[in-house]
Amino acid sequence: MDYQITKKAAFTITGYTKKMIKIEKNENFYDISRFWSNLTEEKITKLLSVSDGQIPALLGVSDNNRGEFSQFNYTIGVASNQGKVVKSELIETKFPESDWAIFECIGAISAGVEAIDEGQSFEPNVLMQLKNRTYSPWSDAAINENIAIPRVEFYPLGNMEAVDYRCELWVPIK
Repeated sequence: MDYQITKKAAFTITGYTKKMIKIEKNENFYDISRFWSNLTEEKITKLLSVSDGQIPALLGVSDNNRGEFSQFNYTIGVASNQGKVVKSELIETKFPESDWAIFECIGAISAGVEAIDEGQSFEPNVLMQLKNRTYSPWSDAAINENIAIPRVEFYPLGNMEAVDYRCELWVPIK
C-alpha cells in the first residue's frame, strides 16, 4: 500500500457523533454507512457553518476503534476553529500536532445502505477495503500507529459514486 507521511498542526473536528457497536471487533461499516446516508442537507449546512476551511472536506472519525471495547464513537464533522460557537448537538474532538500516514483511496464510496435494506449482497466499498487492510501491519517495523489518536477519513466534496472519486484515510503514527 502506498502512503505519504505528513506532519499536521493541531486541529479540531466538530460534528455529529453516534455510538456504534463493533462487529467481530471491527468497525460496523453498515451502521457508519447508515449514519452518513441519514445526514440531511440541514445538518450538512449546520456543519459547514462551523467549518474554518482549514481542512476543506467532510471528515469521518472513529475513536478507539482498534481497542478491545465492544463499542466506538463515530463522528461526521468538519475542521473548526477552537472557540467558535458550537451548536448544542455538535461535539468537538481535538487532535494534537502529529505525523500522519496518508493513504489515498480512488473509487466509488457510496453508502450502499439501500442495497442492504433491499436484501441485496453488500460489497465493501474501496475505502472500507482500505481500512480493513490498514488494521493489520501495513508498513515496515520502523513506523507504528499511534492508537491514542483517532483515524480520520477525508471526504472532499464531490460525487462519491464516481469511479474516480478521491478520498483519504489518515492514520496517526509515532
